[in-house]
Amino acid sequence: MNLDLKLSVPSLLLLVAFLISGAHAQNISPVDSLVLKRNFWESKPVRVSVVPAILLAGSAATWAVRKDVRSFRNRYLPTFRYHYDDYLQYAPVVAVLGLNAAGVKGRNKMGRALVSYAFSAAIMGTVVNTIKYTAKVERPDGSSRNSFPSGHTANSFMNATFLHKEYGQFRSPLYSIGAYTAATATAVGREMNNRHWISDVLAGAGIGILSTEVGYIIADKIFKEHGLHIKVDHNPVPIQLKPSFIEMRLGYAQALGKDLTDKSQDIFARSGFNLGLEGAYFFSKNFGVGGEFAFSSFPINDDNLNFNDPDIPTVTDGHYTQPMGIRYLHLGPYFSLPLARNWFITGKLGAGSSVGAQGDIILRIKEEYQEDFGIKELPFFKYKPKNAFSWSAGLGIQKQIKRNIGIKAYASYFDSDNDFEFDIIDKIEANGNYVYRNYSGEKVRFDNISFGLALTAFLW
Repeated sequence: MNLDLKLSVPSLLLLVAFLISGAHAQNISPVDSLVLKRNFWESKPVRVSVVPAILLAGSAATWAVRKDVRSFRNRYLPTFRYHYDDYLQYAPVVAVLGLNAAGVKGRNKMGRALVSYAFSAAIMGTVVNTIKYTAKVERPDGSSRNSFPSGHTANSFMNATFLHKEYGQFRSPLYSIGAYTAATATAVGREMNNRHWISDVLAGAGIGILSTEVGYIIADKIFKEHGLHIKVDHNPVPIQLKPSFIEMRLGYAQALGKDLTDKSQDIFARSGFNLGLEGAYFFSKNFGVGGEFAFSSFPINDDNLNFNDPDIPTVTDGHYTQPMGIRYLHLGPYFSLPLARNWFITGKLGAGSSVGAQGDIILRIKEEYQEDFGIKELPFFKYKPKNAFSWSAGLGIQKQIKRNIGIKAYASYFDSDNDFEFDIIDKIEANGNYVYRNYSGEKVRFDNISFGLALTAFLW
C-alpha cells in the first residue's frame, strides 16, 4: 500500500487468561452409576491435566509473538505502575480461610484443606523456581533473568483452584468465577507492569492449576474418607441445561481484503493472530444472546518501503512499522446444538463498533545523530483510525470435557470499513518541535477470517 494513501491500522493483543471451572455437583442414583460409562474425556488424568495442558501449549504457541504483545503494552500503557497484583494473588486463599472462620463449610475440614494446600504450594514453588533459574529468561523490563514462568501468576491460579475445589465445585460456581477473575487480573497485571511476557503468565497459570490438582490427589490418598464435609458421587454432564458461558479464544488470523494483503504495495500485512473474550446467556438449550470483545493483529512487511527524502538514510539505521489490526465489540444472537457424547455445534452472529489502533512508521536514529534529534526513534508517519460499523459471524465444534469446562475449535469471519487520517512529518522547528502535514482520510477494509481454539467456562 502506498505510503501517502493506503495504510491499515495496528491493534495488538491484550491478554488475559480467563479460566473458570466451577459448578454445583449433583448426586446420581446407583442405577445411573451402573449405566454411565466413563470415556477418555471423563478419565481422571484427563480431567486433571487438560486445562493446564492447554495453557502450557498456549505458552509455547505465544513464545514467538511475546514481543509483539509487549509492544502493545508499551504503546498504550507505557507508564502503568499499579502493583495490585502483589496482593490480589492471595485473595482466593484468604477467602477460603475467611469462609471457614465464618462457619461456611467447604469440601474439606480445615485440617485436610490446609494439608492439600501445603502439598500444592510445595509443588508449585519447586516447579516454578526450578524452571526460573534453569531457563534464565530475561524480564521485559530487563531487571533480571528469572522471568519464565510467572511466580505471581502460578501462585494466584494455585490459590484460585484451591477456592474452586473447596467451594466452587460444591456450593456455587460464583466462588470459582470470583477466584479465577482475581487470578486473571493478577496475570494481566504482571504484563501491564512490564514484569512478564505473555508466555510467562500462561505457563504460570497452567503450573498453578496443575499443582493444586496434584496436591489434592496426594491429600486424598492420605486422608481417604476422613476429613470430608461433603461427599459427592460422579456427576454426569447436563447437556439438557442452558449452556450459558464465558469463553477465551486465541487463534490464527488471515486478512482477506486487498487493502491489507496486496504485496505489490509498499507495505502489506502478513498472517496474524486473533484473541477474544466473549460470553452469552441462553434462554434455552439452543438460543441465547451475548457479546464479544476481540482483537485481530497483523505484523507488517515493509521491506519494499522507500523514502523519497535522501537525508533519511543518512540519519537513520532503518525503520519499522507497527502492526496493523482492529479491535471490536459486538453483540448478537448465539446458537448451540447439543450432539451425542457431549459434543456441540455452536454459532453466533454479531454486530457493533470497531476501531483500528493508532500507529506509526518509525525511523531509528543513528547513534551519532541522537543528541541532535533528542530522541532515539522518530515517528515519521502517523495514521489515525475512526470508529466504524462492523459485523462478524462464527461457527464452532465444541467438546464438553467436564461439567463446567469445554474446548472449542472455531472459525470466525469479521468485516468492517474504517476511515483513516494520515500525518507525515513536514519539518523540524528550531525549538525541536516536529510539525506534521495532514492528509485526507481514506477507507480501509478489514475483512479477515480467524481459526483457533477456545476454552469455555459453562455457567450452568
